[in-house]
Amino acid sequence: MDIVINPDVTGLAPRLLELYSEVAEIPGGIIRRKEEIDDAYISGFLSNATKNGLILTAVDEGKLVGEIHAYTPDIYAFQHILTDLTIVVAPDHQGKGIGRKLFGEFLRTVREKYPHILRIELYVREHNTRNVAFYRSLGFVNEGRQEHKIFKSGAEPETPLHMAWFNPGYFVRSY
Repeated sequence: MDIVINPDVTGLAPRLLELYSEVAEIPGGIIRRKEEIDDAYISGFLSNATKNGLILTAVDEGKLVGEIHAYTPDIYAFQHILTDLTIVVAPDHQGKGIGRKLFGEFLRTVREKYPHILRIELYVREHNTRNVAFYRSLGFVNEGRQEHKIFKSGAEPETPLHMAWFNPGYFVRSY
């Protein structure tokens, strides 16, 4: 399996659309519903991540099996943050360490090549204790609950945790 940092995005969008659509079919697989995974969503995060963030892909025998991305908002006050972190792994490749490899390479890249990034942010569903433990094992800390912020299905609210990872390679740059 190959992990590619900031891959050439030419022709990547249709493959990402397929991957994200597969993951969206798994209950709790991603926060978006399958009908919310469309060309606009894919092109939006691809544009943000390539312009002002970081994206990594995992390819196994020519098949896209995983992806992780985050980006910095276009607001000066947040220029030290990578946010809206999203990671997906193909359903038939889950449980094989691909997510951990993607995250490990993502965090290593930020540490070594993005010293201006202090923090990486993500949300995780509070009830998904497996994912909460996974993020903690990577060094993320729970910064708090956001009571009833999202709907699980229908009108059933659920509480995500806001988690952050702090870059030990961070240094303040002057502007």
